[in-house]
Amino acid sequence: MEKVAMMIKARRLFKDTTDLPTLPAIVSKVVSMLDDPEASPDDIADLMLSDQVLAARVIRVVNSPLYRTSSAIMSVKRALIFLGFKSVREMILTSYFVDGFKNKNQPFDMKMFWINSFSAGAISRHIADQVDYPDIEKAYLVGILHDIGKVFLGHYFKDEYGQMLTSIKNTSFTTYEAEYEFFGTTHCEVGLCLAQRWNFPSVYSDIISYHHAPEMATEDPLLTSIVALADFYCLSHVSSGCFAQASIPGLAEENAWKIFTQLVPKPPASSLEHFLSYLDEEYEVISREVDLLFNTMTT
Repeated sequence: MEKVAMMIKARRLFKDTTDLPTLPAIVSKVVSMLDDPEASPDDIADLMLSDQVLAARVIRVVNSPLYRTSSAIMSVKRALIFLGFKSVREMILTSYFVDGFKNKNQPFDMKMFWINSFSAGAISRHIADQVDYPDIEKAYLVGILHDIGKVFLGHYFKDEYGQMLTSIKNTSFTTYEAEYEFFGTTHCEVGLCLAQRWNFPSVYSDIISYHHAPEMATEDPLLTSIVALADFYCLSHVSSGCFAQASIPGLAEENAWKIFTQLVPKPPASSLEHFLSYLDEEYEVISREVDLLFNTMTT
């Protein structure tokens, strides 16, 4: 019942907002085709070429240091084949999300927000790969997008959100807890509203909505738990200066770990604490990838 009340309040916040970023129709069509196992590279490339901005963006990214191609790729079709449909889907949605909020003022450090988001994506993909999750690109993308509600709240309610962040500075309160106290709703519900506005797949919307309450996820509990654990790791170990976050796992993280161990036949660690230490061992490699992704997507 509480979730329903929080969703009602989140939708009220949207009611008077008229300048929300939109996902271009051509992008929605391309993403749908990239999700279609029957679609051919020729058909997708033809559709992408009908939007020169979109086509140029794919060419720019595939030739960036992020992918380290041996020679320049100047064909959209070659880019599709080189990257794979799922990677192109992830790259397009991420880049349009970044662009949509690039010039919107925030009461927090947007560079740290993006680094945290890209880190959560990279760590989600790493965890997914380690446990043989069938779509690691999906884990990567939803890991990046899971906190989109913070960007909405920070921009459209800048003063209130800034006051909220100031009030919890140097405390153990999380932004999730503080948002509920200040707004009666959180970035999870607001993020769900954005995801629905942009016609995200239902599994993405569900994870955005429940990454702080993974036990309530219905679409993909395992991926929700993966993102929840990656999110906690990033906020407590990587970018604690961006948003206040408790450094000790709470109920949400314990629930995420419980779901994770129930659904993974051979977890990579025996306990949540050991699992977080295990991620420490991998983060140096992941952080280099995040730097490349950040520079590619935000310039």
